Amino acid sequence: KAYIKQDPINGSLELLPLCNMNCDMCYVRLSKTEMEQKGRLRTREEWISLAHQMKDAGTLFLLLTGGEPLLFPEFKELYKELQNMGMILTINSNGTLINEEWADFFAKHKPRRINITLYGASNETYERLCHYPGGFDKAVNGIRLLRERNIDVKVNGSLAKANVDDRMKIIELGESLDAPVRIDTYMYPSVRERTTPFNFHERLNPEDAAKARVEILHREMGDELFEQYAKQTIYLAEHTEEGDACPGHMTCRAGQSSFVVNWQGMIRSCIVLDQPSYDAFDTTDDFMTLWNKIVKETEEIKTSMECNQCKLRHVCNTCAAAAIAECGDSEGVSKYLCEYTKETVRNLKEFY
Repeated sequence: KAYIKQDPINGSLELLPLCNMNCDMCYVRLSKTEMEQKGRLRTREEWISLAHQMKDAGTLFLLLTGGEPLLFPEFKELYKELQNMGMILTINSNGTLINEEWADFFAKHKPRRINITLYGASNETYERLCHYPGGFDKAVNGIRLLRERNIDVKVNGSLAKANVDDRMKIIELGESLDAPVRIDTYMYPSVRERTTPFNFHERLNPEDAAKARVEILHREMGDELFEQYAKQTIYLAEHTEEGDACPGHMTCRAGQSSFVVNWQGMIRSCIVLDQPSYDAFDTTDDFMTLWNKIVKETEEIKTSMECNQCKLRHVCNTCAAAAIAECGDSEGVSKYLCEYTKETVRNLKEFY
């Protein structure tokens, strides 16, 4: 209903770009020096003032993210204010900072869920990929402390060359902690990788990523559900006719019922898209006025004519954000995603 009415029901607040880890494939993290060259953190009072406007505009669901959001000064005070407004809160975290004190706080002020990314299944992987010694033990301990207090936790995984061999162990670990697991095998190129060939990226090459995707989905879904998924995907890949020769449009909820405000205070339709973009803390316009501008301009974003015609368009993950991240242009065609999709279908056919 919110999508149809174009109500901003779902928002993400990127509180800061700072993180206690430094993962090779991260496209968000900045050092403190890099951050200060680009701007400053917004204060708790600024976020609260904006949140009141968001609430009045219809925002109900909020994701607090970063960077590592628990590093935000006065996080607990901001969190409680947002919860007191009636916001349903979810948090993205790496989990390494969650100790008894944090766990007790979240037990008293329960979020909808805390999403914790496991970057591997050993301290060695964390040191190699995240440059954070002991990170695995700290993250697992954080999950355990939260689950002991009946806090809903979802375990996420981000697959890269340095942790690909840990993928099944991450799933098993999540299950042992009574937390659902979702491992992403497609990853945006990091900012520092976008001008280099994907063979030199920290992420997997598309062939290996597609193979891992099929293996992981099979493990996560189980035989019966995976068989249904595989048959449906193969059918769509083999029975979709070429589309009309015209540009496509964004079809997700970004800029239709969801938005992001980044750490500099810029409201955007998506965390990856840098346009449209408006200063949410500029008092010239209120939040609803800016939201209406975001909606209008998001509708004008065009996606690739070639992708819109492709027979694999219904099983491909490409979108305007991915095209910009991969090619620098919303109408660009990502060679990586083309290969990733073709290899996914080929691997699924090998099962059936």
